[in-house]
Amino acid sequence: MRTESLIRAGEIEALAYGEFLNDLKTDGRPVYIFNYDWRYSVSVNAKRLKDFVLYLGRKSKSTGLEFNSFDFITHSLGNDVLLAYLKAYGHSKVHRAVFVAPPFKGSIDIASAVVVGEGFFPGVKASFRKLIRTFPGALELLPHYDEAGRFDSGTATHSFFRFSHWQSNITSGDDADDPLPEKFKQALKLSRSVISDELQDLSHLPEDVRKRMLIIARHGFDTWQSMEIIRGEQNDKIRNFYDFENGCRTSDGDGRVSHRSSCHYCDSVRTLLLDNAFFFREYEHGFIMKDERVQKLVNRFLFRRSGRFEYKIHGGSIKKVRRLDRKVDSNNLPYWVAVAD
Repeated sequence: MRTESLIRAGEIEALAYGEFLNDLKTDGRPVYIFNYDWRYSVSVNAKRLKDFVLYLGRKSKSTGLEFNSFDFITHSLGNDVLLAYLKAYGHSKVHRAVFVAPPFKGSIDIASAVVVGEGFFPGVKASFRKLIRTFPGALELLPHYDEAGRFDSGTATHSFFRFSHWQSNITSGDDADDPLPEKFKQALKLSRSVISDELQDLSHLPEDVRKRMLIIARHGFDTWQSMEIIRGEQNDKIRNFYDFENGCRTSDGDGRVSHRSSCHYCDSVRTLLLDNAFFFREYEHGFIMKDERVQKLVNRFLFRRSGRFEYKIHGGSIKKVRRLDRKVDSNNLPYWVAVAD
């Protein structure tokens, strides 16, 4: 791939994406990289993506090529940026799209990052957990699928977007003058609004548009599925204690995102699941773009010259997801199994 075909908005993580970019078989067509700041809301980044797409259209026209639409490849939070773009600006500029490891319905790892400073984002240390509580881009990734969290008692339905449902040491702050709880409360409110109103529901798109989309998820890594929130006071007098230690974890995910989230649209958009295989190195969520099968699928789907898209490979480690089946663990916490063939 010619390096002059790249537009770099900033530093890209070569370790995570370098091999993938080098393996794209675009037949000389240019590749553009849209970098964004994950701290900002996906709605903000969607506006920036729209401006970037319009800029590329003007730039191509000045060279005599004039691109009217683009193929999009998204990974992780980038999937939600594209959903926000589709909701706000439509699909007229989208030729094809590939969603890789998408947290369509969020991730419990984000809740872990908020509470203890670990989880979804690589390199996030405990000292940054308070900052994360003010980052809309992070909070918009909180899980929002049914039964992701449940109270250990009572009939109330738990929501990660309700301020009063968080641990009391987070909602009360370090002291009476601590401004962080109110900032967290407002950030949750804004994030809930974005999740509810500003992300495109892919199942509502026209069929011909959905046929030009592909979802790639990963199976086989220990991933949080659901958890319990203990309402009564613990020994350290924390109410609404987030019991991560005893949460339900299974191999039904990519290490960060469960199938309940990544395969949410399997009924309406072709969703493929990568399973463990002897001939392929095991890459979880953050490095899934290094998986040769992802590279192969993207090339086949976006850049095939003609004919039918074929996803199967020798060994059968790529399967099509048919549905999600709900099951429960020994603590009666739910998890979801992708039924694929």
